[in-house]
Amino acid sequence: MAEFPHSHYFDYAASAPPWPESLDSYVKVSEAFYANPSSQHILGKEAKKEFMELKKEFCDQLQFFDGRLLLCASGTEANNVVIEGHLKSFPDGRLLIAEDVHDSIWYATKKYPKYVDVIGIDSSGQLPIHKFEELLTESISLVCLSHACNETGIIHPIKELTDTCFRKQVKILIDGAQSVGHLPLELNDIPFTYFTFSGHKFGGVRSTGGLLFRDDQFESLISGGGQEWDLRAGTENVAGLSSMVAALHKSIAHQIDEMDRLKTLKESMISKLKTLPYVLVNSNDNGIHGLLSVSIPGRNGKELVSALSMSGFSVSTGSACHDNQMEPPRIILAMGRNEKEALGTIRISMGPANTVESVNELMEILMDLIR
Repeated sequence: MAEFPHSHYFDYAASAPPWPESLDSYVKVSEAFYANPSSQHILGKEAKKEFMELKKEFCDQLQFFDGRLLLCASGTEANNVVIEGHLKSFPDGRLLIAEDVHDSIWYATKKYPKYVDVIGIDSSGQLPIHKFEELLTESISLVCLSHACNETGIIHPIKELTDTCFRKQVKILIDGAQSVGHLPLELNDIPFTYFTFSGHKFGGVRSTGGLLFRDDQFESLISGGGQEWDLRAGTENVAGLSSMVAALHKSIAHQIDEMDRLKTLKESMISKLKTLPYVLVNSNDNGIHGLLSVSIPGRNGKELVSALSMSGFSVSTGSACHDNQMEPPRIILAMGRNEKEALGTIRISMGPANTVESVNELMEILMDLIR
């Protein structure tokens, strides 16, 4: 298989290349703390001690001091465990789900349609904040929304939304998969109930993720040995957590400079694409700086992705979970795009390896394909 330079990889929102420090930490901790943290011998206790110290270090980096961290295998699992566990604990409650959430939350609208209300987004991808409080009726027991939309990169004002939920005593789940490591976060100032994340989105190894939580009024999805306060059975992934700690440290250290750099690259792409009158930009200036969604009416997004791949560039049509499907992206349709426009959607997401030169190369090929 041909190997292309990381500078031609524009699918960071799907999965970021692991930081070298993340891989190094994974290997070192795997070698040093191989014992089961639940074992009562000295090596097991050392592994448990390392696991708890890594948890504290991860939470400290996000300034989250008044809750707990439940380690999961992915952000999807973390979202699922909250929704499934909450509905078991509150069988008479209802969920209020934002229209632009990831499919690991949106699935509940199909699985539990009688227990779900939806809060729509407008043509700019924003939630109607002025209507939010009135939608929090007495029957709503859990609100589910994304901090930043995985399709468009649009950021929602979670401080304002969580303050409203806190005031109305409604639990709230925030999907932070696209924001952890990419946006400055002081989570102790945000009164969420649950906050989920995925390690490989910010340079950790695969199959790592987690749930930051302030109450445990939900049931476990995985039963067995009683690990993690009986909320997730299974031997704890100490090395995986160490990888996330290292990746988060690296991401935060470069965060501000990287945000400015990616914003400049994104503005450059938008200015070039806007010279073509039929290109529709789905992202906004205040969203995730490294993520750009555009729709090209009359073109097929999957075919554009394939053509760019043949030229050595990796982009996507949207969420990697359904990138091989021919259906128009659900979230782009929710913004008011018609089916013809939505089918022509591609998502370009950037990270540390992308350069001015690689962006210019991508734009030259993409604009030729569009023409």
